[in-house]
Amino acid sequence: MAEDNLEDPDPILKSYDIYIKPGMHQEREIYVLQFPNRSHRLPYLARLDSQPQKLRTKPNSGMVEIDVPVDTWNFYDRLKGIQWGEALKESNATKGKGSHGLPGGFGIGGVQARGKGRGKSDEEENLGHLNTLSDFAGALERDQVLKKQTLGGQVVTKNESNPTYMIGTFRKNQLHLTPVDRIAQMRPQFHHIDALSEHKRMNAVRETPAQTSAARAIHMSVKSGVDGEEDSNDTMARRIAATQAENWKHHRYVDEDTDEAWAIYQENFFVGGDVGVHLEANDEMLQKLPKLATSLDDTEYLDTISAPGDEAKLSRSKENKKGKGKGKETAMDDDSSEESDIEPAVDKGKGKDISMSGT
Repeated sequence: MAEDNLEDPDPILKSYDIYIKPGMHQEREIYVLQFPNRSHRLPYLARLDSQPQKLRTKPNSGMVEIDVPVDTWNFYDRLKGIQWGEALKESNATKGKGSHGLPGGFGIGGVQARGKGRGKSDEEENLGHLNTLSDFAGALERDQVLKKQTLGGQVVTKNESNPTYMIGTFRKNQLHLTPVDRIAQMRPQFHHIDALSEHKRMNAVRETPAQTSAARAIHMSVKSGVDGEEDSNDTMARRIAATQAENWKHHRYVDEDTDEAWAIYQENFFVGGDVGVHLEANDEMLQKLPKLATSLDDTEYLDTISAPGDEAKLSRSKENKKGKGKGKETAMDDDSSEESDIEPAVDKGKGKDISMSGT
């Protein structure tokens, strides 16, 4: 068959020139927020009435939270929403700038119940919730209803064992890569349930003023289970205390469909800055950029990216490949019967001859 008739089964369809940015400047960081519980067809956007209302971070602890709106008029349990909303409002007033869950230290060392007065009974609270339910629209305006869902996550720390992720953007035949600073998977946080449990616990304490609580020292530890390393105790209470002590940093969330978001995208995700103007001058500048070069040949590159080899195994492999000598010799018969048998070694002079047959 002529070579002209041979077709490449996996042809190259497109080639791109790759440009790598050194990263953002010190005042800005790139966060990649992943939403594993949300379909990609339903992004959190203003045109879908789901733009996040608030975004906050704890950079030192690596915590990220956003509040997204909830549709309180369709498929919504209004009575439960009132119970959770009032409990969350009371909890936020008590905690001040605190929070629940891991960012709030799981309530360790939190605010205790105030006073020794009698709390409301379940019947009184249910009656109050029913009165609020009669004016549901007004309750929404007074923030007495849970009308947001909190999504939170902890960022993946940067270290040598974790890969470096980049954001890729295309322009003509160019691929621009920008390193990512932090990645977090955002999952639903049940702060409203924690607030309701806290509310019930505080009322129970008020109803039993004679009960005295003794201070207890709580010690929690986690052990590292990495192979080849000694188990090291790391006090979890210290981590929780540090996370609880760090204040939230609040940020303004800009919808991706706005002109402001588009301008930031053009300015920060292309080598050479804004690509919307002076494209010819930008291309000339890109041609003058230094090109990456490697000092590794093909073999050294494969050794670098491959898993470390077992030197002892390689040494044994080399010895087995040696010719017949004074050591052991192995003979294999491929044309043997179906049944395999191993005959015992027979001493023949100084060396040993092992005969093996099998399928």
